Amino acid sequence: MHRPASGGEQLDYQRFLKEQITETYRLLSGKAELITEMELGTLFLLRAADLYLKEGGTIAFVLPRSIFSADQHDALRQGTFKGVHLTWSELWDLEGVEPLFNVPSCVLFGRKSPRPSAFGGVRGEVLSGRFPRRNASLLEAEAVLKVEEVQFFLNRRGKRSFWAMTKGVHGAASFYENLFRNGATIYPRPFWFVEIAPSPLGFDPSLPPLVTSQRAQEQAKDAYQGIVFKGSVESRFLYATLLSTDLLPFGHLDYRLVVLPIEPEGDHYRLLTADQARRRGYIRLAERLEKAQQEWRERRGTKAEKMDIYQRLDRLHGLTRQNPQGVYQVLYIRSGTYLCACVAENEPLEFEVGGQQVRVNGFVADNTTYSAQIANELEAYYVAGILNAPIADKLIKPMQSRGQWGPRDIHKKVLDLPIPQFDPSQAEHQRLAKLGKACSERVAAWLAAGGPGKTQSLGRLRGMVREMLKEELAEIDECTTRILGTETRKR
Repeated sequence: MHRPASGGEQLDYQRFLKEQITETYRLLSGKAELITEMELGTLFLLRAADLYLKEGGTIAFVLPRSIFSADQHDALRQGTFKGVHLTWSELWDLEGVEPLFNVPSCVLFGRKSPRPSAFGGVRGEVLSGRFPRRNASLLEAEAVLKVEEVQFFLNRRGKRSFWAMTKGVHGAASFYENLFRNGATIYPRPFWFVEIAPSPLGFDPSLPPLVTSQRAQEQAKDAYQGIVFKGSVESRFLYATLLSTDLLPFGHLDYRLVVLPIEPEGDHYRLLTADQARRRGYIRLAERLEKAQQEWRERRGTKAEKMDIYQRLDRLHGLTRQNPQGVYQVLYIRSGTYLCACVAENEPLEFEVGGQQVRVNGFVADNTTYSAQIANELEAYYVAGILNAPIADKLIKPMQSRGQWGPRDIHKKVLDLPIPQFDPSQAEHQRLAKLGKACSERVAAWLAAGGPGKTQSLGRLRGMVREMLKEELAEIDECTTRILGTETRKR
């Protein structure tokens, strides 16, 4: 009878794997933070070749297609791993074959050699076709498979590498790479996302009655189902935010209201705990934080000892490092099939309920988006213009990981494009900025006039905007292509 591994044995095995990945083969040299995302198939490939493959021999592994572009596979693509010398001799792209596996896949072939080899182009095949059934026979597969012979090239943009069928630009990343940051981890959603509860008798706008928002309740993860907080909170702790699902090209849907235990402090925010809030006289906020911490402990169990609600909310300082003094926020989605960006002005915002207005204290970016705070209006629209240009989306496609529904993760990949700093003396930059602003004004007017109608599908809404801005996007694409091309030639 098989004896299950003990906790100690599991820890020993995890330590062994970590040592193999980070030290023996250095698949994540300098990138140990990505170890939780590492596909163990790549380690098994190197380990099998190291232990069992003779020199001159060939090895082939079926692997997730993420090896084409994911950061954790950079050493594999570039051949900077240690411990065994392999040259990639062939690569099959199986993304177009279905039904196959639950994730897009590929086959990587390597040849063992006594010394390191230069890594460049790899002979490849792109396979496509629909099998009559899962686990089809060889004869059934041969009848429907189409095979295109191609060449895959190792591309480098900024700090990233990826395999693609075209040779890309090898150069420095965007000027804006360090300005964009992932937003705050405003989780669990039911703790912080709220609505103003209407009252037939009215209410004090400085102490509005709040209830956990309906959308936060509906979209809560299983562990936080059923959480509904009710009660007033001092309005100075109300902020607006946008999720990635609220963003459209050059615009956004309604702001969402959140309660956040923060106060502006110069160019950043300061976090308040329940005890600090109570000492400062913010009794309602303190009561809410105490309830949230209690729910956190009950639902997280022993895990709550490692991280409290404040650490979760300000993970990696994604909340407190935001600048309350920022004028314009350029936002783009963290993940999605198509890149999408807009500009949010940090202007006074009010939420209206029953004829009464409640003013919020500013805008805070959520971690489903990346944001950059830019002081100059034209520069903000210039950046948004580039991020919405079809050419920008096209250029990052080879770098995006693939899910069942196609390209997904964007993160900072778009900032590996050679986007130059806005230069008001450049006519092309000025033209792009003015186009970006005009598109933003047009989308805002369309939304205010009820343009979306009853359309609920986010993909459909974004498609409607792109169709409406078809002519403008064509000109934006031409401007962006010239701007990126100029930077490429400089390098």
